[in-house]
Amino acid sequence: MSTILIRTIIVYVFLMTALKMMGKRQIGEIQVSEFVITLLIAELVAYPVMDNDIPLAYILIPIITLIAAEVITSYLGTKNKTMKAVLGPAPSILIEKGEIKQENMKNMRFTINELISEIRLKGYSDLTEVDYAILESNGKLSVIPKPEYKNATVQQLNLPYVNSGIAHPVIINGELNTQSIAEAGKTSEWVLKTLSSEGFNSLGDIFLMLVDNTDKVFIQPIINKNTGTNLINIRQGEGK
Repeated sequence: MSTILIRTIIVYVFLMTALKMMGKRQIGEIQVSEFVITLLIAELVAYPVMDNDIPLAYILIPIITLIAAEVITSYLGTKNKTMKAVLGPAPSILIEKGEIKQENMKNMRFTINELISEIRLKGYSDLTEVDYAILESNGKLSVIPKPEYKNATVQQLNLPYVNSGIAHPVIINGELNTQSIAEAGKTSEWVLKTLSSEGFNSLGDIFLMLVDNTDKVFIQPIINKNTGTNLINIRQGEGK
């Protein structure tokens, strides 16, 4: 039993390391070749984990070979257009200048109902609002609306704009997040002082605290489970 446990841990650590070598894109947006390799790896790892008579080398070597082949072909795909076309399908235009490309829909085996559903998921009520719809190589649909349905930008409205950057979670579940505090250019003392000025005396009362690059602060307390009182209260203001 202990042998199976040890072999399982070894294979798990090896696979995690190997998949990280493939990069985040392969994990998040799987292509056809990557899907095939995933199936092969899943099939390979099952046998040596349960059968002690099979040496671990018999699984590690094929996995290394498969991942090396994937990394090499992916690299070649970035350098060679022909290789790229073989490894993955090119984007296909399903709607062009408001017109549905029926032949492309047929080739991609994409139904009208699927197209309408995807359009709605992108925030558009019907096809008449769409100028271009492109089925990308990763299977996702990109939608470009007609000019009259595009959201107006700050520049178009001639409004003042300040880049607030990202909101840094300086407190999570009652604990100081030192990395985010440093990224926000603040100190733990600044966080505690800001909490005190907002009427909070304990870190344990805070579920989440955010601060952006303009010192805008968001504080959400923890629900008081003992009294059943909902203490969640959103406070937004300028950091002191």
